[in-house]
Amino acid sequence: MPEHLEIIDACALLNLYASGFLEPILKSRPMPCCVVEQVKRESLFIRKPSDSAASYDREPVMLEPLFQSGLLKLVKLENEAEQNLFVNLAAQIDDGEAASVAVAITHKMQVVTDDKKAIRVLKQEAPTLVHLSTLEVIKTWSEKEKTDPGVVKSALENIIKRANYFPSKKHPLFEWWRVMLNI
Repeated sequence: MPEHLEIIDACALLNLYASGFLEPILKSRPMPCCVVEQVKRESLFIRKPSDSAASYDREPVMLEPLFQSGLLKLVKLENEAEQNLFVNLAAQIDDGEAASVAVAITHKMQVVTDDKKAIRVLKQEAPTLVHLSTLEVIKTWSEKEKTDPGVVKSALENIIKRANYFPSKKHPLFEWWRVMLNI
């Protein structure tokens, strides 16, 4: 497995996909991004708002073009040590997060996740590894690419509507999120 990859777990991948700007976001990352097979299997749908405000249809997540272009790499648990770490972590967190954290620890990758349990486990198991949130990735994209604030607002609104993601008031970028959304 190539070193210097950034691994994205299922919740963050769905949030970034829901933004409607996953491809330019991935292109703006400082290093190539990857997901584990478990995350690919878990990341099947996002919400597709329907005509009725009270209901949502499902929209399939289409990652194959990103894999084919090489913009997103698919990785797997490679050896017995990673498998064992995955099994131990899966007792505490979901499979996609457990596999992502296992690969990240083994290969010293930074992790993109919004899962509170995964962050807690990552801090316990590998306190020196960097973890980023969806909002950090969006903010970095917007600053690096000088993305129009209206586009950033649209991406954040899409994440709310299509992935049902709202940051905690304790999130370090909560105020930035509110300013970008004018709320």
